[in-house]
Amino acid sequence: MMKVLGTSKFGRQNLAFSTDHPKPTPTKPTDLLIRVLYTDLNPVDHHKLNMKPDGTPTPSGCFIVGYGGVGTVESISPDATENEQQLLHKQVCFLADPRNDGSYAQYIVVDHRLVTVIPDGVPLEAAACIPVAGVTALECLEKVGLPVSNSNNGVVTPIMPSPSGDKHRLLIVGGAGGVGSWATQLARSVYGSNIEICCTTGSQESNDWCIKMGADVTISHDEVETQLGTGPKGSCDSIICLAEPTTAIFASLAEVLRPYGKICLVVAGERIKALDMSFIFFKCGTVCTETVFSSIRCGYYIDQASEMCSILEAIKQGRVTAPLSDAWEEDKSDWKNAAEKGGYIDMVGSGNVKGKLVMKVGE
Repeated sequence: MMKVLGTSKFGRQNLAFSTDHPKPTPTKPTDLLIRVLYTDLNPVDHHKLNMKPDGTPTPSGCFIVGYGGVGTVESISPDATENEQQLLHKQVCFLADPRNDGSYAQYIVVDHRLVTVIPDGVPLEAAACIPVAGVTALECLEKVGLPVSNSNNGVVTPIMPSPSGDKHRLLIVGGAGGVGSWATQLARSVYGSNIEICCTTGSQESNDWCIKMGADVTISHDEVETQLGTGPKGSCDSIICLAEPTTAIFASLAEVLRPYGKICLVVAGERIKALDMSFIFFKCGTVCTETVFSSIRCGYYIDQASEMCSILEAIKQGRVTAPLSDAWEEDKSDWKNAAEKGGYIDMVGSGNVKGKLVMKVGE
């Protein structure tokens, strides 16, 4: 048996500790049993917990969220290959399959294709920031034409100038959260001064955070059209939208997109069904979407272990730092404290955290 932080009813307030949850075991040749040390905290945790009315019974008993973190590989399948055997007893960074029990638990079973070894010198709490937010940021950047994985050991990568002749501009809508913080740092670490990074924010505190992460400039969420160039020529080559793309937000993005520019949408919602693509079509722009779990659901199309490894190496080399929130303190990160009202779990659900929070999984 093992201890978990789960619920049998939907609703964040129904989360509770249980000590009699069955400890999972590896059953498939690709399975690894990991003793969780830190779990990644993300807004998606709250989305899953609150996706049905409060008090609605969960379909399969105790529902456990948490979709990434770090831990120690404790056991492997009897049919494991030599590659999986080499992971035994190693400290690893992992991304979790959202269809299975999550990482708000002492143990989790994870496919080895979602696991990479943490190099010496990288703190566990820093590595725990990577799986969901870091990988999402990396994949967003690649989709908007700014690949950052497996970069040349910190050597700044040249970038094609904007078709306008101006410096390539990356706009991040909602830049102060975990994904925005990672995207800013990763882009800056690879492209240096060859790229201009603009982040939208909602407060002076968020402005300061984004500049700390490496942004060149910040603007208010509602100033996209007034502060940036609009019309047929636009002013942004690459756009990552980390807010729900309402009709108004998407119209602003269409206005500032440069011809042949690229937009990546990360947050879905009902209003995504009614987006007006006409100006994007006129500019021959590209609109793509990003969800870090699509590769898992579709048969492991992407080597996400290598993506995590790339970010870990960037931390080890000092090219980026894990964007742990200024509010994070190790002695407050234990899951007993994090689960209390107003603790780290609630802070992440508020949507006001700058950077990342992670939770230490204890006894």
